[in-house]
Amino acid sequence: MSQLLGKELTEQLFERLKGEDVASQMGKAIVLVTVDGQGWAHPAMLSYYEIVAKDRSKINLAIGKISTTAENLRRTGKITLLITDRGMNYYLKGKAREIKESMVGVPFMSLFRVDIEQLLEDQEPDAAITSGVTFSRPKKKEIGDIIEKIFQGARKEP
Repeated sequence: MSQLLGKELTEQLFERLKGEDVASQMGKAIVLVTVDGQGWAHPAMLSYYEIVAKDRSKINLAIGKISTTAENLRRTGKITLLITDRGMNYYLKGKAREIKESMVGVPFMSLFRVDIEQLLEDQEPDAAITSGVTFSRPKKKEIGDIIEKIFQGARKEP
């Protein structure tokens, strides 16, 4: 059963999301959920290079400009992030607004700001979380360059 923690990131989550040690989260994904035009939950995934906590109550997200996720955020402004990894399981609910339609250096990405409305923790004492969602991608310089531009764009916006 989840427990409401408030409207701010815990210190543990803030340290993880503020973008200072993003390389340690390489290959880990954060699931996000928006609501589509028919009222269905619409899941998507972000890497830690597409999310930066600006402070304990605000988060920047880089989202594909023409994606269904971006369309849903523009329409409803509602988002839920599932931040799950070994020993942690949080649900972050917030209001999102687009702050840049096209990010510098990566014009196919939009930048959204999320104001946290609720942070919930869901940890069952007898069911330890052993991992989160993980992925791998080919090590290509052009992909690495794009990822870095996305991350820097999300990080630089005040």
